Formats: sequence, C-alpha cells, structure tokens
Amino acid sequence: MNKIPARSFLFAFLFLVAGRLEAAQVAAVGAGGITEQDLSDWQAAQSCYGEDAIVSRKAGFMRLFEASILEELLARRARPLTKEDYKKETARIDEETRAPEILACIKKYFGGDNSRYRRVFVRPILTQRFIRELVKFDARVQARAYGLRDAVLKDISKKRNFAEIGRSRGIVYSTAVYSLEEDAAAPAAEPWKRWSPYEASFIEENLKALKPGEVKFGPIEDELTLRFVRLIDVAGKKYYFESLLLQKLSTEDFLKTVKKVPCKINDGELRAWAASIKGNPLLAPAEIAP
Repeated sequence: MNKIPARSFLFAFLFLVAGRLEAAQVAAVGAGGITEQDLSDWQAAQSCYGEDAIVSRKAGFMRLFEASILEELLARRARPLTKEDYKKETARIDEETRAPEILACIKKYFGGDNSRYRRVFVRPILTQRFIRELVKFDARVQARAYGLRDAVLKDISKKRNFAEIGRSRGIVYSTAVYSLEEDAAAPAAEPWKRWSPYEASFIEENLKALKPGEVKFGPIEDELTLRFVRLIDVAGKKYYFESLLLQKLSTEDFLKTVKKVPCKINDGELRAWAASIKGNPLLAPAEIAP
C-alpha cells in the first residue's frame, strides 16, 4: 500500500478550514497583523522541506512576527514593500532556487494565490534584506558615521598623518601587509595568518592603482564599516598599507534605537513565549501589550 505523505493530510485540512483561519487574527503589529491563515500557510509551506522541517506554530509565528515588525519600520521610513518589489523577488526566487521540487510543492499548496504566497513566503525575505539595505546607506541612520567620514576626508585633504587622525578622532588605526599570491617558500603560518585570495582581490580593487604615499579616493564601505587606506610601499608582490576604520551603526543597533512598534498578541501562549525571548535583535522594536 502506498504511503501518503503527511503534508498531503495537512494540505487537505488547511484547505477545508481556510475561511475560518483567515478571519482569526493572532496578533496586531503596528498597522498590520498576523492571522491563523498566515500561520497555517507558513506551516504548510515549510512541510515541503521534508519530514525534518521545522513546522511548529511557534516557529511560524516568530518568522511572520519578525516580518511584520520590519514591514512597519520600513513603512515609517517611506520604504514600503511594493508590488514591483514582490514581482522582482518572486522572479529571483524562481530563477535562483536550488530546490525546484520544493518550490513547486510550495506553489502547489498556494494554488496560484499569489497574495498569500508572497505574504507568507516572500515577505520575510524582503523585509530582512530591505531593512539592512536601509540601514547600510541611509544618511539619517548613519549620520554619526558619515559625519566622521567627512571630517576624516577633510583631515586627509590637509595631508594629516593617518595615525594622528586616528588618535584625534578616536578611530581605529592599523597597518597591514597583503600579497598578490601565496609565498610557497615561507614557513607554515598559523591558520589565521595564512594567505587568502581575499588579499589579492583587495590589492586589485584598492591598492594597485596607487603610488606609495597615496590615499585611495573615498572610503571602502560595506554594511558595517568605512575604511580609508593609504599605500605605504610595494615590495615585489607585497603591498604595505595603513588603514583607518570607522564603525557604522549596525542593523541590530539601529533596531534598538527606533520608536517602538505596538504589538498585541491575542494568543496567550504565543504572547508569553514571545515576551520571554531575549537576544533576538529583530524583536527589539516590539512593544508587546500585556
């Protein structure tokens, strides 16, 4: 006798009770909320990942609770999720998925209901990416770091010494030696001192066009830092340089500073559980009503 997958029973049950689930609100988060339908949809989608998938109601609630909080923060910053955002992300997932059979299973459950598919499956991905992109480059969020950046640029234009700038501005100053390739003749180094292809990439992108004594135009910026570099010397394939490293406001720290998002969780068990969680930075903006 053929064994019927457990997810088939789950799909059938959820289809039968869909109308009642949609009307039952589990939580209100800012201007939005989470319904029983959302949780059931998430559980069904997760079941497509196999027997070992985490499909608990609590896990689904947390994933959607995080997404709802971030969605509210994005809307406050005039960056709401748009239909075009969903369209692009859905196309990206279709194109880049490494598990087409799982994606097909998820889409089969939703049966062409794009609004539910996007809300439960795509929205959590988008909100986390967009909040990090917002924090990374938003001038208001990074006002302190960008102000310090501009001050350092002025110092550099006045030919001030890097080490002196670091001391006066309270910025991390360091020196380093990177190489274009591994020195096969050198004695074996400790793992953290071994050559990495990153060194060659860094040289090509930031140092190779410089002459000794020159500073790279503008800082090297990523999600967490702003880095100024000055080439000291070149010896064969080794590049000696100095750096000034500024710390930007991280997404995690930003979430601790924003105005709280009012949250009302109607399910007593989920409310007590969510309120007890410590250390999840995505929950920092949540103000959970008792």
